[in-house]
Amino acid sequence: MLLNYLFHLKKIFFLFFVFQLSACAGSNDSGKSSNKFSEIARHDSLITGLQEFSYSDEYLLGKFNPKTDSSFAVIPGRYCNREGMYLRKETIAAFIKMYEAAKKEGVSLKIISATRNFNEQKTIWEAKWNGRRLVNGKNLAQTIKDETERAKTILRYSSMPGTSRHHWGTDMDLNSLENSYFNSVEGKKTYEWLKKNAAAFGFCQPYSTKSENRPNGFEEEKWHWSYMPLSSVILKEYSQKIKTKNIAGFSGAETAVKLNIIEHYVKGINPECR
Repeated sequence: MLLNYLFHLKKIFFLFFVFQLSACAGSNDSGKSSNKFSEIARHDSLITGLQEFSYSDEYLLGKFNPKTDSSFAVIPGRYCNREGMYLRKETIAAFIKMYEAAKKEGVSLKIISATRNFNEQKTIWEAKWNGRRLVNGKNLAQTIKDETERAKTILRYSSMPGTSRHHWGTDMDLNSLENSYFNSVEGKKTYEWLKKNAAAFGFCQPYSTKSENRPNGFEEEKWHWSYMPLSSVILKEYSQKIKTKNIAGFSGAETAVKLNIIEHYVKGINPECR
């Protein structure tokens, strides 16, 4: 009975949350707005984990539109660098708590990439695959004829459509897409703060430095952070439901089997983020 009450109470709070969210267009939110979002985030933290999770294959593969999915909302303008980005509502609420805590310690967090569905990831992947977008200054369609090797090169930092954690609305990129930024004075301060504090808000860096504990998968991405209370559950369902044969519908998809894409890349994450 208590769980049902909390579940319905959460729905009421999130309806209020969606109504209040402004489009991500550099809005000048006041301190009062910050307090409002913090209250919602605190409420969400009390009931995260009480839900029963079940996700369709289409959702797991990113084959949906976050603009029309009631689980998603637009990220408010003060927290991101461009308009129209979406995340799951729980992820936004948790990020706002982390943002406010970081701000108090002189650390500025800015979301620069959020949810990308299958079609958006397909656009990125195929641009690199077909040479329309250079990778390390090279046209891979011309320089790497072996398709498996071409896929491996793209997979250093870009996911195949249907395998990206960005499909789920739980993952975001912060501040910069270059590891070198996080070696600068400002970037190092930000990264050190995240390593020390992000876990307290439910966030984890899935693509940590490669080691014995993470020998496979993408290269280190200091900018990529995942909201674990949801992403760990979604990853578990993905592992149970999605097979390599489901990774299809884009150029180079046939290499997914040879590269054991699910085992080595989808599951090839920081063990602390499972």
